[in-house]
Amino acid sequence: MGQEASSIHRGFAEDLVDPSRITTLLQTAADPMSSQIGVTDRQLAARNKELSEEVTRLRLRVLELEASADLDPLLPIYNRRAFMREVSRAQSVMSRYGMVSSIIFFDLDGFKLVNDRFGHGIGDKILEQVADSLLTGVRQCDMVARLGGDEFGVLLFKSDQMIAKAKAGALSCRIGNLSLQHPEGPIGITASWGTAPCEPNQTAAQVLERADRAMYLDKRST
Repeated sequence: MGQEASSIHRGFAEDLVDPSRITTLLQTAADPMSSQIGVTDRQLAARNKELSEEVTRLRLRVLELEASADLDPLLPIYNRRAFMREVSRAQSVMSRYGMVSSIIFFDLDGFKLVNDRFGHGIGDKILEQVADSLLTGVRQCDMVARLGGDEFGVLLFKSDQMIAKAKAGALSCRIGNLSLQHPEGPIGITASWGTAPCEPNQTAAQVLERADRAMYLDKRST
């Protein structure tokens, strides 16, 4: 009896220390955990992908909002906010590198009378024509903006006052040649203008004010 018990005990002990048996036991115990870890890894990977896609969408949305904040709500050109920012940058470039830039301030003549007589729908079409005429009349590196109402601004990079005045005259002629067909007859428009250099010793608002004053001198002379 004692020998039989001893034999059983020895056999059980041998089973425990048998390497293949230990490996089998460890694999059996690890399989559920490995499965759980695999599932968790896949879940984390899927979640990380979702988060990455969401971050990308948010970044694109921010860029869209920033871009829309710089655009005029009616016309396919920049607004006053964006224009003033770029004037400030042009001033900084002039201060640092000596590169001169200039602005042109346009004001449409008699635009209120057009709105009052023909309605704002016709007025908007005229504004669209003016914006398109300015855009196609300058270089890609230049900037066209609606400053408000019937006022437009053009920022000419690497352009001194002689170049700016020549360009202003040419753009004014382009505007004067515009014509909108109407049952009562073609509707035309003219524009007064003034220029100013983007000097660094002034604020952007002062540069615009200087061009505005020059524009009023031109308007009174016509």
